Amino acid sequence: MHVRDRDYLFGRSTRKVPTEAEIVEMVEAIIPWSEPLPADREEPFSTAKMKSLFPEPEVSQLNSVKGVEIKPQIPLGDKLPAGFTYWGQWIAHDIITPTHPLQNHYSSRQVTPILNLDSLYGCAQGLPSHIFFDEYGMFKLADNGWDCLRDCGGAPLLPEPRNNDNAIILQFHVQWQRVHNRILRMLGGATPPFLHADPTVFYTARYFTTCLFHQLVLNEWLPAILDKAVYKYYFSGTLNGSVLMQPDCDVDRVPFEFSHAAFRFGHSMVRETYKLRGNDSFNLHALLTHQPFKGKAIPPIDWGLFFGEFAQEIQPINLIIVAGMGNIPIARNIAERNISAGIKASLATVHECKYRLCTYYPELARAAGLTLHEEEAVLEELKIDPMQQSASFYRLYQDERLPLWPYILAEAGAQEDNPGHRLGKLGSIIIADVMKFAIDQAAPESRASFSEVPDYGAFLHTFCSDIGVSDQSRLTMADLLTTGENNNERR
Repeated sequence: MHVRDRDYLFGRSTRKVPTEAEIVEMVEAIIPWSEPLPADREEPFSTAKMKSLFPEPEVSQLNSVKGVEIKPQIPLGDKLPAGFTYWGQWIAHDIITPTHPLQNHYSSRQVTPILNLDSLYGCAQGLPSHIFFDEYGMFKLADNGWDCLRDCGGAPLLPEPRNNDNAIILQFHVQWQRVHNRILRMLGGATPPFLHADPTVFYTARYFTTCLFHQLVLNEWLPAILDKAVYKYYFSGTLNGSVLMQPDCDVDRVPFEFSHAAFRFGHSMVRETYKLRGNDSFNLHALLTHQPFKGKAIPPIDWGLFFGEFAQEIQPINLIIVAGMGNIPIARNIAERNISAGIKASLATVHECKYRLCTYYPELARAAGLTLHEEEAVLEELKIDPMQQSASFYRLYQDERLPLWPYILAEAGAQEDNPGHRLGKLGSIIIADVMKFAIDQAAPESRASFSEVPDYGAFLHTFCSDIGVSDQSRLTMADLLTTGENNNERR
């Protein structure tokens, strides 16, 4: 790669960083309704405080959950469904090392830049821990079927503790535990062989689960999120052109441009409230702290409200983030965190990224339609300021000092094709390149447990027939989570 450090795609910035006053201006413009930034932005970790944020729900509350089958009747159309936000967060937790000092206080998992679902299984290869699995290789599930296992103090028993960050990603994680269990039963029958006597069935179930997740990411999530030209360049057939991350590059983490800027676009997709079941809405604070809202405990999620034709839509990807993200538990103001993270990591500015792409990867830049000349729509997006403050983004852009993360949001908000629901070219290139590497590198690793690789095509045909999908190439997350035993709506 044409960089000075393997942790970067475009090298370190040489430009003057934004001042403290400019950072405050940007944060107040992105989350204009949030509380002012505190003088002390780092809060020491407190086990007592962390535990108080996630109290155990009362048994009576859990048992009183009833499914009310009322769904919004407005077709989603080209808008992104709300579930894509937490699907992306789950991907992030699998391949991105925790960037906040308080996020990894009780995990020994070694995060790698490979999308191998070790955040689900707890290890990249080998036999899994008895903490998460029974003697047959089935995930142990909570009695209610939708929460994770917890210890006597209420702490989640998860290989990746960040998957307890909010109630939605937690239940998404449990759904994929159930997908694995379903596949294991398909392969081994009602009583699979003991894991330690013959782990082949477990390894095969894990392999098929990982392949299934990759297929959905490649065929549904990425084509909806990425700029169309960028997706075509990276994922349509054999890629013969240049890429930023070569297959043989020696890296132990995803590049900082991805982890500290581009992949944080999902924070803009977060809604202020979500319907989890029927017409019962829950605000962000309840979801982030796993606490009841207006007297109602968080129920098992009806995934039809998050994926599929009648799902809730995301908050559009742009330079406005909902107020609830301005004071989230532990991490505080997310906009300030993101901007500061990029500055501390010395990320290249927008101009530096585009210049290095066009100079060192001209074939990629041409195929994506990326040029040094900025689209007028993006410039207009950078000038928008709902609170009539000074247009700090535009001034920093003109000064060639604009941080990468806010530009990614502005670029998405200015898209001619589905504005606010698809990333722009620069953000798409960074994400496509890293995701291709993460998925490609997982393939040989996932096959290492076999002398003869299992036939995923034959499995997929049987699996899709079992859940009523006639065209296996068009399998979606909605098909997977809203049918059969993975459908919480029927609970």
